[in-house]
Amino acid sequence: MKNFNFLFVLVSLTFIFYSCSTNETHLPEQESLDLLKSYTIQKDVSGKYLVDFILNDNVEIDNLKDLNANINEIYLYSSNNESSRRVSQDLTFIDGSQIKVGFVDTNSDQKETISIEDDNSSLSRSESDKLKGFSISKDLNGKYILDYSLNDGVVDNLVFNEEEEEYEIHLDYGKSSETNFSRVLEKQIGQPLKICFVNNKSTNSTNSRGLAIKPPNRPAIIIDDDMDYNDHMY
Repeated sequence: MKNFNFLFVLVSLTFIFYSCSTNETHLPEQESLDLLKSYTIQKDVSGKYLVDFILNDNVEIDNLKDLNANINEIYLYSSNNESSRRVSQDLTFIDGSQIKVGFVDTNSDQKETISIEDDNSSLSRSESDKLKGFSISKDLNGKYILDYSLNDGVVDNLVFNEEEEEYEIHLDYGKSSETNFSRVLEKQIGQPLKICFVNNKSTNSTNSRGLAIKPPNRPAIIIDDDMDYNDHMY
């Protein structure tokens, strides 16, 4: 009798564990709300800007230009008619010195804006430029990667300016065996990621007091998920 009771308990426990395991196996997976897989904004060697991004499955986009905020917005929507794909678009300066791109995920109501302050490259590039080109990317894991290439005879020094809370890439003339660089940068939650290139070149420009005029740090990049972007611009 004791053996029968023990066998009954053992069979019951086995059935319970099997049922729980089966239920866990068939639980539906949580569907990702991110419509955007990754993006890259690039300035090529000719000075031209473009954006390249990869969408998840079943996503469609709509491009809008907000004239009040001077921003090119890319709205992402769920769709049953689209497959995962890569999209490339040219970018233009909105006021001669600034490019702003916003990705709006309508599933999660999240918005990320990339703002770039730069001289109009088609008019300002010269052979004396130290920076050939650069790109800023957000990968599948949410990491931010800065890639850039320099002309020969140029050295770089990456520092974090704690007072300004920004990454600075200082460029100066010197000997270096490398011309291509890749940096993974950290963005704090709720804080903008700020990056600028500091061109340490001599200048003959002076003000009324005879003091040298320091050129602005260009390009300057800000990545923000805040709706109020103007407060963060240089």
